[in-house]
Amino acid sequence: MGYEKTRLDTPLKIDGIYTVHYFEYTKDFNYSGEFHDFWEIVYADKKNVVITAGATEMTLKAGQMFIHQPNEFHSIRCDGTSAANSVVISFDCECKELFDIAGKILSCSSDEKKLMGLIISEAAEVFSNPLGSPYTTKMEKSGSGKFAGEQIIELCLQMLLINLIRGNKPSKEQQKNEHNKLLIEICEYLEANVDKPLKFDDIRRQFNVSASVIKRLFQSSLNCGIMEHFQRLKIDRAKQLIRENEMNFTEISEHLSFSSPQYFSSTFRRTTGMTPREYAHSVKVNFI
Repeated sequence: MGYEKTRLDTPLKIDGIYTVHYFEYTKDFNYSGEFHDFWEIVYADKKNVVITAGATEMTLKAGQMFIHQPNEFHSIRCDGTSAANSVVISFDCECKELFDIAGKILSCSSDEKKLMGLIISEAAEVFSNPLGSPYTTKMEKSGSGKFAGEQIIELCLQMLLINLIRGNKPSKEQQKNEHNKLLIEICEYLEANVDKPLKFDDIRRQFNVSASVIKRLFQSSLNCGIMEHFQRLKIDRAKQLIRENEMNFTEISEHLSFSSPQYFSSTFRRTTGMTPREYAHSVKVNFI
């Protein structure tokens, strides 16, 4: 029997990456703007950012994305009250359907957020450029990434854009998934109480579920324990407070319910690879 292969249509192709960034802004950050002949994604990861597209200014809330089309003037800034984090990815792509979703504020699903997370984690290994540097004009390959890291970046970006073009929304069945609902509720509770000295039993009692259910839920969904996740939230909040530059390190330690400034500093270093002072210096905060 003679077989004949069927070639697959690929209407969306990524023809190269210009930049992949994960920015941690100070509260008064303000980039005056630029335009270029390729696409750019801006995603608000932590807190709100204010963007300009052409002559229109708008606020991206955390979890929202905007796609700038080629040759569109754009800028970004913080609102002056909160330090923020954002993902910025610029790329070439020949796909007319992208124009259907460009110029709109898009709310990202959990799947789309995971795809962006994969892009950032792979880019951190594949490229030698610091992902937080605003001066990058070319992504230099490190030569030390895992097998097919560049391809994973391309595939994740393709999947992200295809999902957005399709208007990918979680089904009603997925929305009713009790495990997903519980995970969201716990994560929101931890975010809201990040300044509290919560213990594992406090969380378990709050949601009236067994320890084993919580452990399985966080390991399967976030690949970490719940207290490890809570600690990361505290450090993320500490980084934001450092960038806002309204508390010293001791005050931040007390505000986030660390047992001592020394424990705060060691936890911060273990999580980020830097001391709080080194982090403040890296984001150009004049800390006293």
